Amino acid sequence: MNGFSVGMMNKRVYALVSHASKITQDNYPESLGQLFIVNAPWAFSAVWAIIKVWLDEVTRNKIQIGVNKKKLLEVINEDQLAEFLGGTNTARL
Repeated sequence: MNGFSVGMMNKRVYALVSHASKITQDNYPESLGQLFIVNAPWAFSAVWAIIKVWLDEVTRNKIQIGVNKKKLLEVINEDQLAEFLGGTNTARL
């Protein structure tokens, strides 16, 4: 989330996020295991407060913001975690 700013959020983005979350929850309710949002700037917390009300509670509980290396390594092997997140994987996407 490096480079994110509240200014990027507008009515079209809110509408897209709302629509996408509804489609996902209605058609693929159990496809999300866990979602970690890393390097989130402080502004994302304000946006998250708005976005999370559109999500089902079960889905909302699977999302963690501001996750650190220790938490990531609890669920991802160090050799599979990207180097910039604290792992040893140097492969580029």
